[in-house]
Amino acid sequence: MLKNYFTIFTFSYGILIFTKFIFTAVLYNHFEEFDLQEIIYAVFWGYKFDFAVSAALAFLGTFFDFSKYLSSKLTSVLITTVFFLQIGDILYFDEASRHIAYEITDTLQDASSLLLTAYTQHLVLSVSALVFGLILLYLSGTFFQRLRSVALSKSYLLQKLLLVGLTIFFLRGMLQHIPLDPYQSNQIGNAKLATLSLNATYNVLYALANQKKKLQRVPLPALSDETIQNTMQELYPKQKNKVQNFPLVKTKPNIVFLFLESWSAAYLKPYGYQYETTPFFNQLLEKSLRPKMMIAGGHRTTEGMFTTLTSLQNPLGKTVANTHLQTFQFVSIINLLKEVGYTSAFFQGTSKETSGTGSFAQTLGFTHSFGKRDVTKRRYEENSWGVHDYDLYNFALSTVGSELKEPFVMGINGASTHDLMIPKAIKPIQFVDDENLNKKLNTFHFADFSLQHFIEATQKKYPNTIFVLFADHCGGGIEDSLKNYEIPFAIYAKDLLTPKYYDLVLSQRDIAPTLYDMMLGDYKTSKTPFSGKSLLQDKKFFADYYHNGVLGWVEKKRAIEFNVINKQLECFKLEEFEKVKQACGLKDKELQTRALSFTHLSQKLLFENKLDKFHSYRSDENDK
Repeated sequence: MLKNYFTIFTFSYGILIFTKFIFTAVLYNHFEEFDLQEIIYAVFWGYKFDFAVSAALAFLGTFFDFSKYLSSKLTSVLITTVFFLQIGDILYFDEASRHIAYEITDTLQDASSLLLTAYTQHLVLSVSALVFGLILLYLSGTFFQRLRSVALSKSYLLQKLLLVGLTIFFLRGMLQHIPLDPYQSNQIGNAKLATLSLNATYNVLYALANQKKKLQRVPLPALSDETIQNTMQELYPKQKNKVQNFPLVKTKPNIVFLFLESWSAAYLKPYGYQYETTPFFNQLLEKSLRPKMMIAGGHRTTEGMFTTLTSLQNPLGKTVANTHLQTFQFVSIINLLKEVGYTSAFFQGTSKETSGTGSFAQTLGFTHSFGKRDVTKRRYEENSWGVHDYDLYNFALSTVGSELKEPFVMGINGASTHDLMIPKAIKPIQFVDDENLNKKLNTFHFADFSLQHFIEATQKKYPNTIFVLFADHCGGGIEDSLKNYEIPFAIYAKDLLTPKYYDLVLSQRDIAPTLYDMMLGDYKTSKTPFSGKSLLQDKKFFADYYHNGVLGWVEKKRAIEFNVINKQLECFKLEEFEKVKQACGLKDKELQTRALSFTHLSQKLLFENKLDKFHSYRSDENDK
């Protein structure tokens, strides 16, 4: 029995190592700063995760070892499944820059879209993986036929108990005092190398094993309450001589939140890109309230929604959606607008059940939720994920007068830039020679065309409308951690707002308080639990992001990245839209303390369901 167990164990380990090297080769642009020796070291450094998965497969494979036929078939299917999961993780990582984990629960629901995306965007890898996977299924089934069948005897149960103990030993990480956790991959000392060390299958197993448990806070270095309190006073200094009379807009304009799916600033000319991918949006920026750039609050649509609408930090590396946190009551800008008479609806180009986005939108205040199946009148065919932006925008506009009455607030999250397919009727532009990148840039160009059509049509019918334009999160193909969170942002309203440029780096958390000051009053005197700032009255701004165990923080022209596991600090100067690494100084240590203090407090209040207390930690309110 032990021989069978370790035969399967060794075979599984070999497949995992093989797929980790495929991961490195396909995504080499993420790791080109490392030499071959460092990459090989990182791949094998994660042996505890690979041993854990191999042990689980070995135990399941020997579960029916009294029957050679059943055991060999089950083992070959399990190993082939793990192979496909590892390959699927490569596709996911290319888009999200992190391993798949809790998102695995969405796989069956979005299976058709995922398969179409694999076919259209990663054809060579997908076909190669399919062919190899079928060969692996056959060869492994043949190989495991050589395993000995184990006779049912008096010692059979004792042998099984031994295998249970051995499997638990590997799943715990062998000889260590704490259970094996994916975050331990950061102990290698570099966040990027940590992604090579961890395998996706263990990440998924860990997520599935813990999905019924409450979402846990990411451990952070300890800080005293006094340090946190003092730092919060620095981050929210009391402002004197405030003369602005809020709200800025005295009427009740309609508001449209345009969650521009995956619009990474890295591919837009106003943020340093060389090609004119979004000509309409670029012109619109000049007529808008806009900062230098904005930092997204996460890497999924639900993460961007939460940060935007509640002005709060997400659970680090996770989403509130579909967790116990979603049952909490959040103060959302949508609910605040509804209280003064606004009707509301959320529209998405994909299925409204995708990742629970539709129900989460309603959790955050939207009354109605619509997805691709609601859009029956279409000009263009679907892409792999849903209806194109042009048709979604037309549908959203058509609901005004029926489901929506003025004043209305709507959120729109398209699907054109969720894929690399533009409609067949649209002639592609040759931006670059790289085929996939050129397809991506053409989806931006088509989405921009659709955006122009929508804004012009809306202005014509409902001129009293404010458009809030920003990305829900960045798309894939970006190596730098900060660039993974740089998104466009603008507030545009013809004849309602005076255009103004702010030489600032904003956070996605700053959208809600800015809109509150614009539409409802003074967000500070109203004691809203927003953690962001308002462009209309605040002077001191900061932005945060969390990427694979690294907490990022941006203030003015400076940025730091702090690994919360191994305590490694890296410091940068911001030159335009690039970060340049520099030696860390005292000022950077102060930024580290601010980042940790803000994050400590934000996570504590979020997980303890005490977010309504956030305003009490501020020193910038008028009545203090």
